[in-house]
Amino acid sequence: MNQKNIIRITFGLVVISLLFTLIIGAGLVVSLKVLLPNLNSTNISLIAMLISTLLLCVPVIIYLRFTGLSIRKRLRFNSISIKTLLSIILISVGFIVIVDELDRIVYKMFGQPDFLQELVEQLQITSIRNGIFIVFTTVIAAPLVEEMLFRGYLQKVLEESWKDITKAILVTSLFFALVHLNPYWIVQIYLLGLVLGYLAWHTNSIIPGIILHGLNNAFAVALNNAEDVFNRYYNWYEHVNPLWIFIAIVLIILGFKMLNKDLENQS
Repeated sequence: MNQKNIIRITFGLVVISLLFTLIIGAGLVVSLKVLLPNLNSTNISLIAMLISTLLLCVPVIIYLRFTGLSIRKRLRFNSISIKTLLSIILISVGFIVIVDELDRIVYKMFGQPDFLQELVEQLQITSIRNGIFIVFTTVIAAPLVEEMLFRGYLQKVLEESWKDITKAILVTSLFFALVHLNPYWIVQIYLLGLVLGYLAWHTNSIIPGIILHGLNNAFAVALNNAEDVFNRYYNWYEHVNPLWIFIAIVLIILGFKMLNKDLENQS
């Protein structure tokens, strides 16, 4: 099979996976409203989101099984060292702070639309059960399957087909940003995608991306549920405290130095 057809099939499978998830999610919402009329709409949305998210990679996994390809190798499920893990945590914490400040700048310039406020309300933890659904969906399930689909499957195929790592990362990141269908987050998600893509290629594993993605989503949940704490120790006139931005930059530099040194020692 020529490279153009491989790329067409790859993008087609990613689109099918996304549509599959949307259809499953919508079907679950309708079904749960009929079967469990006493369940509030927020919990219905969370349950539907969790189940549909977990099923995101089903079409890709079926395709890989059907073609006899190794799921672990094709999706870059490769282990990483403890030092790499620690370096990824440093990079993640620093990058999350920088992205948060970018969010605040965007909202300052363009305002916060109603649909984003609704999303914030959905991330409000109101009970233990509600909190479990929110944390498991946003912090564990979504980062896992999204990294499998985008950095594990799509980007790896593009890297091998184009023989151009930079182009593969740029295109995957753009596609990743566009499918979120949120113009207010497109720059931040694109930058996040670039870092996730670089880490996946540099370490030949999606585990660093899962960690960064998960910590980023965990931070968003914490930000929406511990406002008083963040106002006291983190915020500064509707921006991130400059001290935290400085610490974030230092963590990113130290994290990449540690990562590069560890990978050099392994090679």
